[in-house]
Amino acid sequence: METTADEVRQFILGRVADPLQAKGLASAEVPASFDLLLEGVIDSFAIVELIGALEEEYGLEFDFDELAPDDLTRIGPLSSYVAAKLNGK
Repeated sequence: METTADEVRQFILGRVADPLQAKGLASAEVPASFDLLLEGVIDSFAIVELIGALEEEYGLEFDFDELAPDDLTRIGPLSSYVAAKLNGK
């Protein structure tokens, strides 16, 4: 069964739900282009934690050569990258 980018998005948003709420944002309102770092939702340490959580949850290893640095913190590209890796694309 394929994992969709939307499923990955929900996992990511679940991990950052409290900081999002603190900024007055609901998960459903977060656009794909939303940058967690630039918007102040997470800091650089939290990025490392998020990547680790994604690797553990989905049993994959990030290849940072395949993903632009800016896309590591943007909801849409990060979700799409994880789903594509899981689905062998």
